[in-house]
Amino acid sequence: LKYCFRHQIIYIKYRILWKDCQHNKMTQFEVQVDQYKADGNKAVCFKLVRSTKDLTNPEIDFHPDMCHQVFGDSETIFGYKNLSIKIYFAACSLTIYLAVEYAEKINKAISGGVEADDIMAALTKDLIPPGYLTNIDQFASRVSSDNEFKPFGVLKQAYTTEDDGRHFEIYQPTMDTPGFREFHSRLQIFLIFFVDAASFIDADDDRWSFLVLYEKFKDDSGEWRHAVAGYMTAYRYYAYPDRVRPRISQFIVLPPYQRRGHGCRLLEAFYSESLADPAVLDIAVEDPVDTFQRLRDFVDCRRLLFEAPELFANPVALANGFTETMAKVARERLRLNKRQARRCYEILWLRCTNRSDPSAWRNYRLTVKSRLNQPFRKSGRELAKAAAALESDELQAVLGDLSRQQRIGHLAEAFDQLVSDYGQVLDRLASVAITAGARNSAVAENGAAEACPVDCR
Repeated sequence: LKYCFRHQIIYIKYRILWKDCQHNKMTQFEVQVDQYKADGNKAVCFKLVRSTKDLTNPEIDFHPDMCHQVFGDSETIFGYKNLSIKIYFAACSLTIYLAVEYAEKINKAISGGVEADDIMAALTKDLIPPGYLTNIDQFASRVSSDNEFKPFGVLKQAYTTEDDGRHFEIYQPTMDTPGFREFHSRLQIFLIFFVDAASFIDADDDRWSFLVLYEKFKDDSGEWRHAVAGYMTAYRYYAYPDRVRPRISQFIVLPPYQRRGHGCRLLEAFYSESLADPAVLDIAVEDPVDTFQRLRDFVDCRRLLFEAPELFANPVALANGFTETMAKVARERLRLNKRQARRCYEILWLRCTNRSDPSAWRNYRLTVKSRLNQPFRKSGRELAKAAAALESDELQAVLGDLSRQQRIGHLAEAFDQLVSDYGQVLDRLASVAITAGARNSAVAENGAAEACPVDCR
């Protein structure tokens, strides 16, 4: 018995040592393989090249915000040490230079038979169109001849920035504009790396409209040139009985130009085109990301303050609730749909609400929460129809299994998040210059309320 017990102890110790050994081997293997993994967002490097000097200027490099549509959900590229993926664009024509550089490629003896990712295939199968260059000297030559590039389409707007005096122009091309189809196939590449859930459009559908933003600058020889800064697309849906409803689908300002007000200019240019078209009923946006929604809120609130101050800059009118008159005015004067008009109304009402006043704040909070609670509400008739058509488990899935307390908690969280989002818009509204004037005043009921300030720039 003592002998057997002793050997059991030895066996247990052996198993522990064997597991430790296997663990150490696995750890060493993982460490070795990890050297051949790269973060796709760090490995990919973009440049907008205006001159050959830019090819060696690291200050103009920028990297993607995301690459999961190209390299998978993990955004990890396997099989290379010190990986660098160069995607350079000629700043005007968007001619592409593509290079994949690395210090070492993994071999099957190390990877256990797993192949390195085929980076060129991932980039060129459905993303980068034919015609890209892999020779840096040829690309440099194309950059030098970019002075021949002219913007596509019709010039719609031009402006100069106040802080640094740079010139920008917005053009409206179509797919019938010679050369634009190929240009657009290169321009849309940026969407995949900077707009979440972005996808390419059907370029053969003539209901798409485009606006392209360029910076107009002088090159080293003093000649005017146009560098791409951003673009947007919209699709013209039918609106009964004889109108159209444009829906903004894609919207991007390229990273070197972001946070300088160009997004506002591009959106306002689209609004101007829509207002000039009598066929347009109102404007919608397709699944806006948070950053675009804030931009849209800011632009729309500013326009409402300027175009309809009697309703949207008047604390008394705002406190009396969102009305059909407000929705009608927002649609007729600004082409805002009812949903966006209501959202802007809540933002501008918050702007005029004294949060230190318990009654005023309670009125605002309950009104907004009432709207947020609408999806939870169902009339007795709707419940009866649902109960008759669905099994009990299906009915529970439709109605949800939230208790009253849970629903209250969800509403509180949703309200707090909404106020936070609205606050960011109001901070931006407060940061712009405020101009006094005739259009800056609203009608005060019985002289009891004064209008909120309006930015009329």
